[in-house]
Amino acid sequence: MRPAPLILAVLCLAVLFAGAERIGFTDDREARDVAVAREMIARREVLTPVLGGEALFEKPVLAYAPEVVVALFGDDSPLHSRQMRAGLAVALLLLTASIGARHFGTRAGWCAAGVLASCAGLPLAARTDGAQLLGSLFGWVGAAGLADAMFGRSAGRDLRLIVAYGALAAALLVAGPLPALWPLGGLVLYALLARTPDGVSRARPLAGLCVMIGLALPWYGAMIERYGARFLAHAPFFPYAIEPRGPWYSGPLLMLSFLVVAFFPWSALMPEAMIHAATWWRFARRRAPLAGAPTTPPEASPTGPLGREAREEATAHFFIASLVAAVLPIAIYPGPPLPAALPALPAAALLCGRMLDHLMEDAERLARPIARATRMLAITGSALAIALAVLASRVREAAPELRLLGAVMFGASWLPFLASYLGRRRVAAALMMLPVALGAPIVTARVLPEMEGYLNARSVALTLNQVAPERAPLGLIEAAPPSLRLYARRNLVPIADVASGLRDLVSADGHVYLAFSPSHEGEVARAAGSPLEIVMRTPSLVLARIRP
Repeated sequence: MRPAPLILAVLCLAVLFAGAERIGFTDDREARDVAVAREMIARREVLTPVLGGEALFEKPVLAYAPEVVVALFGDDSPLHSRQMRAGLAVALLLLTASIGARHFGTRAGWCAAGVLASCAGLPLAARTDGAQLLGSLFGWVGAAGLADAMFGRSAGRDLRLIVAYGALAAALLVAGPLPALWPLGGLVLYALLARTPDGVSRARPLAGLCVMIGLALPWYGAMIERYGARFLAHAPFFPYAIEPRGPWYSGPLLMLSFLVVAFFPWSALMPEAMIHAATWWRFARRRAPLAGAPTTPPEASPTGPLGREAREEATAHFFIASLVAAVLPIAIYPGPPLPAALPALPAAALLCGRMLDHLMEDAERLARPIARATRMLAITGSALAIALAVLASRVREAAPELRLLGAVMFGASWLPFLASYLGRRRVAAALMMLPVALGAPIVTARVLPEMEGYLNARSVALTLNQVAPERAPLGLIEAAPPSLRLYARRNLVPIADVASGLRDLVSADGHVYLAFSPSHEGEVARAAGSPLEIVMRTPSLVLARIRP
């Protein structure tokens, strides 16, 4: 596996780092996190996240720590912020490779890292959701420690558990209760399904919970003392506590759909990998208890081949339980985004990595599962290409780029099927990386720059800074987009009634500057009572001025 690190490095450069400076901060959490970090620095606030002078109960304060560091030592460009998050994604990849190598072998670890690097959810999280990315990293350090306690050697178990629960405490302080508790949920679920209640005692969960609570209590206690019920109402839903809540029945639907979309294109292989988790690869199946250190038949040593097979099967089942536990919080979060599925992706990648490792040993034995997976990928890739073609007809600004992306998705999704049809099973599996490996650079370098008007208000803010006098107020009909707050060097003033609030917003040049979404243009024009001059129009925001 000597080429594996080089392949993974090239994949990371293409998927995580390419085009990082092409557009400004996007409104989808990225700009808000940066705005909060800069406001905390300006106000010298170290306890409470603040936005617009108000406490923001979206996620714990340490979730903004990386952005604070970048703001203190970097510049106003989004490049350093995105490089920092891409570096966290690389750390998660290396952790996944380490877990896979420890439990399934070195080749399986590198395969798992390659799978995770080439799924859609990781680059999306690296661009938009640093808190979930950092929480997932700490969560999987904890899950790795629990897996070692269950299936590893007894020597050094206490030290591994200390590191595991320390990491889960960090996840509690960075992302909140649900991102910190799912590894313990996976442990309990595995113990219940495998009927090994003594396995849970090996991990010492009660002592671990005490460690987590003890380390996290100072900040949570201080916030409860300062804000009381307001903070307590939001804390269980960190890191998405301020999002609007959808209907109750949407949670279970989002769980499955988010996992499938975030793990694309490998979601086509995931069902086969989960079924393969119960396969003893080198020997005929022999029943053995699924305990942490399974007992084997008398003729098989715990360190021999049969003992290895039993441990691999039990560990694979543990990762299935972890996958389920990691995806369950999506049903609880209020209005979660797609990166909420990120904690489940390393578990799915580890299962796929084990299967790909076995594919390298005996390709024909896995011919049928690979054929089914590549066929499913061809179908889903074709549907995605059609959807992109339809979107191109409606988004004229980026129509050529979207058509190019659709053509690449179509070809990249069919190539694995063709390789499998020709009997090249290993090549087919390797080609499943192409949709994201080729599609991500196209998205970041070509599609997103043409669609920036949909993603942030940077162009509106820069235009306002040029045409409006210094200290001119900007009237906001709706809540300010985070990127407008970040880029506009003017006073942002919310107004509830356009007709009565205009006189208080007259700037030095005699104009009143207003910002609103295109859907409110007619309403604002009628309420203004004066001709409305459009200064700048984007698909998401309109900048206008009037002379009262």
